[in-house]
Amino acid sequence: MRFKILFLLLFTPCFLSAFSYINTLDKVYKQNEFRIYYTLEGKNALPKKNQTDLNQNSVPDYVENIANQLSESSKLFIETFGFVHPLQQPRFKDKAKFIDIHLIPIKVNGAAGDVVYEKNESLVMKLSLTLIPSTLTPVHEFFHLIQYGYSMFNNRWQMEGQARWAEYAFRKGTGKHKKLPSCIQEIKELTKTIYESSYFWERIAFLSDKSGCSFNHKREYKNIFTDKFWVEDEKLCGVDIIKNILENYQKYDKEVAKLYGFTQYGWSEKEQKSPNNDLYILLSIRDALKSLQNKNTEIIDFINAINRYKSITQKE
Repeated sequence: MRFKILFLLLFTPCFLSAFSYINTLDKVYKQNEFRIYYTLEGKNALPKKNQTDLNQNSVPDYVENIANQLSESSKLFIETFGFVHPLQQPRFKDKAKFIDIHLIPIKVNGAAGDVVYEKNESLVMKLSLTLIPSTLTPVHEFFHLIQYGYSMFNNRWQMEGQARWAEYAFRKGTGKHKKLPSCIQEIKELTKTIYESSYFWERIAFLSDKSGCSFNHKREYKNIFTDKFWVEDEKLCGVDIIKNILENYQKYDKEVAKLYGFTQYGWSEKEQKSPNNDLYILLSIRDALKSLQNKNTEIIDFINAINRYKSITQKE
């Protein structure tokens, strides 16, 4: 499968350095922990076609639809699946009270920031003014915020692949996957991927799932444009293993911080994306898989490959 849509960039401090437009966003729609800032006039205005308000509640359907998807995302990932909300994580808890969405002209569909916008006490994501009605960009970006809450690791092969996995909580069926790496070279190739790493994460999820890839969730929010629930079916593989891996990151990124002399949350963008992190991301995956005590030979071969990768990496 080829992904043609330009999805998201993962921004750190530079993400917050250009908020000169914020005063032009003169309208805000609040739903639960989300605040959506937008305008209907000027260079940052929603296109006319996205200003329609068919339910006549004084909020453009485009804006309300994004809010509905985000609220369902929070309800599903936090309440049903048990991920820790980013606003409740130590990294952000005492600084941010809201998740703000800025609807502005950007070249990509969406971008999530991992630095608190202190003036507004918020985490910020930027979304395009021209998303298609069926887009899952808000889900994808919200999951990035969840990832930021767990760990400083920001290597794109794990960030983007996991976020693509998260989208399948809203899509019908489950994601496509392919065989896990079984040698060091295949592991190195994996760590150089970005969006295509989703095949790896889907495979991890599929092989480790004990629930038949099913979940129980009371759907609440609908896509305004289709009148269908955002969560199309209750199928997603591997919730527990992905959550376990994120929890393991917390242990290993403390180890990395100690090793390199970083402060706990003071890593530079370069340090967050460093290839040095790959080993510890892999060890987090290994530990999660080992805890399953799964006798699947593909998993065992992958665990052994990680151990060999660790051996050669630590000698370099």
